Amino acid sequence: MDASQDRYFEPEIETLPRSELEARQEQLLLELLPHAYERSPLYRELWSAAGVHPREIRSLADFRARIPFIDKDAIRAHRDRHGDPYGGLLCADPSELTAIHSTSGTTGDPTLVPESWRASGGSSAGIARDFWELGVRPGDRVVVCMFTFRGPIYTMPHALGAVPLIFEHSPLELPRWVELVRRYRPTAMYTVSGPLLLGLAELERESGVDLREVFSSFRAVIFAGEPLGARARENVLRWQVPLYEHSSAGDVGAAFECRERDGMHVHEDIGYYECIEPGARGPEDATPVPDGSVGELVATSLTNRVFPMIRYRSDDLDRVTRARCGCGRTHARLWTLGRKGDEVRVAGRSVLPRDVWQAVEALDETSAGLFQIIRRARDVERLRLRVGYAGEPQLAELAERVAASVAKSVGVEPEVLLVPNAELLALGPPHKIPRVAKQ
Repeated sequence: MDASQDRYFEPEIETLPRSELEARQEQLLLELLPHAYERSPLYRELWSAAGVHPREIRSLADFRARIPFIDKDAIRAHRDRHGDPYGGLLCADPSELTAIHSTSGTTGDPTLVPESWRASGGSSAGIARDFWELGVRPGDRVVVCMFTFRGPIYTMPHALGAVPLIFEHSPLELPRWVELVRRYRPTAMYTVSGPLLLGLAELERESGVDLREVFSSFRAVIFAGEPLGARARENVLRWQVPLYEHSSAGDVGAAFECRERDGMHVHEDIGYYECIEPGARGPEDATPVPDGSVGELVATSLTNRVFPMIRYRSDDLDRVTRARCGCGRTHARLWTLGRKGDEVRVAGRSVLPRDVWQAVEALDETSAGLFQIIRRARDVERLRLRVGYAGEPQLAELAERVAASVAKSVGVEPEVLLVPNAELLALGPPHKIPRVAKQ
């Protein structure tokens, strides 16, 4: 399996030289823009207001210089203003749709995502490349355990000649999951999350199940939703889980680690990705950051003609490189550091959720790493945290220890409100909780 010719599901595309890859991106983009302008009310309204027409865009450089950005607020505003549930982005007749999904809503109200399985735009094909690299082969069984997602994800195992085993993404499913994993011995799982890893640790404590044995058939287990905490990583290592991290790539595609574990790959024949200075207001001052530096990810669909995202500001702070990976792929890789909108400035000092994470989970009672930063505005005078706990501790004494741990790690003394873990888990979708809240 380590032979280079066996690592690629679509070798010509995955190892395409950068010049040819960029030429393909330009061709796909110039075909998509007139289609979107004609069919999408939001793009037509936005581009007309900016004085730009697709016929004036003849290159990637023209695109970067003139096409306006969109973001979640623009989509929701158009939705609310016009009563359009798709936010003005739908470029197909509703009768052509075969599914309607939604975002998780952890950063605001959920956004509808329509899909046509007959014209899915290639996202499942991109994921098939990732799973082939991670060892899935015809005849294998693949656990599919999703929360919200664009498209019929079970078509990914089908594309590889594998068989999906479908589960609800819920800790309540874990006893059945253990039973069926032992029966069918799958080779991959998509996906586990922090709450599922918590559920597995609890199942281990209560039933004594040997999770190292349960995971023994897996070549790849995909983790997604939010960063993997140190305590969870300890369990993963103890259970010998072959874990690989996964993230959304600006709601246009997916990003997966390969076996090199040196960043998450995106598929640049499916999406066009820019990494810009986070403070940019529009195309006129959207400065690209140097390769390997941190910026805001901006994503554009290249093959999705049903619901294309064009210059979509993801709010994700990523480090991006286009250097060839050790696996031989030429497409870009990224490392997600957090959300720009999750930053809080405490007396001028920047704090992101990942800065707080390790300090919270360092204590046994709060080792689940469940917490929220409470803020009404980006700039605050005091860091306020809502932190989940397990067991029956002395709350006043525990709050002091949590505050001391955070202050040592972050350099800011927080105000800590303790609540049971279950109360925080109930606030979000099954795979994560909102890490920033207004109250």
